[in-house]
Amino acid sequence: MRRIPALLLALLVVLPASVRAVVAAGVAILMPGAGGIVPGDFLVRNQRNFNRAGIRTIVTTSPASAAASVAAEAAAGHKSVIVGVSRGAGDTAAALAAGARPAGVVLVSGAFYRVIGLTSPDQWPPTLVVHHAADICKFTLPGAATEFVAWAGGRARLHWINTTGAPSSDPCNAQGAHGFFRKDGPAVAAIVAFVKAR
Repeated sequence: MRRIPALLLALLVVLPASVRAVVAAGVAILMPGAGGIVPGDFLVRNQRNFNRAGIRTIVTTSPASAAASVAAEAAAGHKSVIVGVSRGAGDTAAALAAGARPAGVVLVSGAFYRVIGLTSPDQWPPTLVVHHAADICKFTLPGAATEFVAWAGGRARLHWINTTGAPSSDPCNAQGAHGFFRKDGPAVAAIVAFVKAR
């Protein structure tokens, strides 16, 4: 019996780095925007990039499902971070209002008018706001991101994205500044660093 723990330890040492990273990095619960779980959504199109960075992902558009996932991961000893994009920021807030207690939250191009009315600042864990400085979608203007960070009372910090590209005919879709002109690298890197730090 004494040899079993040593054997398990040996197996852990020889596991591929990618597997060890998944164990260490935790879980990201991804909440897409208004279009739902579609390939063009920022979180959906970058799910593989999060996985490659060693982050296990769960995708849902349901606040109740997100809250249940947080609870299930916590019961299994895993930390989780909810990541909501655009309208998904409101779904994230609804999950918190329903009792979800993740290790952190990331709001990407957030529709903050759907956030503040659902929660109070003390319901928010450490939060990263990733927002494009030139977002012209009327639902996700940069000023609203700044207002949310102030409202959160020190629980949130803002990471501005300043990529450039051609304007989109629809300022609220994934093509223009709202979707980082599809130059996702800086936003993905900021999210990965935040999730791994929880």
